[in-house]
Amino acid sequence: MAAARPYFILRVLLWLVPMFALWALLAPWLLVPVAGAADFFLTRLFPHAIAAVEQQGTKLEMVTQFIRAPTADLSAPAGADLQLVVTVDALQYAYGLPLLLALTLATPASWGRRMLSAAIGTVAVFPVVVWGVVCETLKVLVFQADPEVSMQMQIGPLQRELLALGYQLGYLILPSLVPIMIWGLLHREFLRNWMPTRAVSQ
Repeated sequence: MAAARPYFILRVLLWLVPMFALWALLAPWLLVPVAGAADFFLTRLFPHAIAAVEQQGTKLEMVTQFIRAPTADLSAPAGADLQLVVTVDALQYAYGLPLLLALTLATPASWGRRMLSAAIGTVAVFPVVVWGVVCETLKVLVFQADPEVSMQMQIGPLQRELLALGYQLGYLILPSLVPIMIWGLLHREFLRNWMPTRAVSQ
């Protein structure tokens, strides 16, 4: 199995290129459920702040309830009477999907097993993207918006700390770590055989 490790890594690298290309091509459609989930959570958990979530390609626009002058992080679309909109690039939280697919397709298994694992993994990755989008939206409104907007968010000190932690997790750690963990869980036997073992002396 040790001799097979370089070949597996090579297969992963070879699969990465077409998977990233396919991901970039299909991203607007792949992000449709993310936009729907973000709309569901934000409009229900923060109805006083978020009116709707609209998708524009790979960008998600969070239409807020606030009427304020735009800032660097908040823009007012034409005809919206300065209704603040937070724009989030959802792709920055979804780059783990092509990595997961490359790992899955490079793993020795039947094509049926690979397709099933790819489907399960894809569904499992979507909550990470939703987490990142929601946390970035709240981060902009709480930490970067005008003080009047931040006050209307009704976020206490402890909640602010948790939001900052959640944003850091969603931006720096979860998008890359979760896909690898999902792949490992779906291919435990292969991973157990692939990892180096240490001989035990008698």
